[in-house]
Amino acid sequence: MIYKTSGIVIKRMNFGEADRILTVLTERFGKVKAIAKGVRKTKSRLAGSLEPYMLLDLQLHEGKTFYIVTGAIIVKEFSDLHLNLQKMSQAFYIGEISDKILQENQKINLVFEIFKDGLLEIEQSGSNFLLRIFELRMIEAAGFKPELYQCIHCKETITLNDNFWDSIEGGIICTSCQQKFHHGKRISDDLIKIFRLIDRGEYELLKKIKLRKEIETEAESILNEYIKSILERDLKSQKFLNEISSR
Repeated sequence: MIYKTSGIVIKRMNFGEADRILTVLTERFGKVKAIAKGVRKTKSRLAGSLEPYMLLDLQLHEGKTFYIVTGAIIVKEFSDLHLNLQKMSQAFYIGEISDKILQENQKINLVFEIFKDGLLEIEQSGSNFLLRIFELRMIEAAGFKPELYQCIHCKETITLNDNFWDSIEGGIICTSCQQKFHHGKRISDDLIKIFRLIDRGEYELLKKIKLRKEIETEAESILNEYIKSILERDLKSQKFLNEISSR
């Protein structure tokens, strides 16, 4: 059977003499493995159409082990992203998060749209803070939404002043519970407000806010730690992103 779907290649590897095995985030089927036969041959009609981080209209045949790519049309190339090393390192990063957080053939509502939105924002802006928006949106869609309004232990409403963040359980701890259980790292009131704006989908407002460097650094540290806790591994693309960002 042949299926049509929008898709974005997030990973690829050479296979055999001329084929490639692709990891594709699709709108209809979630994350799938697909083989592009003969794509590395110069005369292949698919050559150039299956590069990572392009929005594609795909035609897939259901094979025994992998889907087989029988057609691909580029809908959006994200050309600036592919020409800018900083932006490409950001795309690698969100691609690896999406790859690691999803199982093969797992479809979670909104994940494809969140990833596509992430590439659009990288193409247009390239701000590192937009990665924090992507991270929180993807975490929530995958079922790991952190608690931002109540203490994860006592369930009392969080009041802004002297709170802590727990990357193991995922959320904010009030001062009293932190003193009782002795875990969690301090989180600033400003960052709690920023996380809540992301949670409420206030993206246009966030774009207008000029964040202090220390808030950006704090957000990166807390979310990197939380994602590592969820995935139980380091992200290889994180080191590359940090190296490029520090230049």
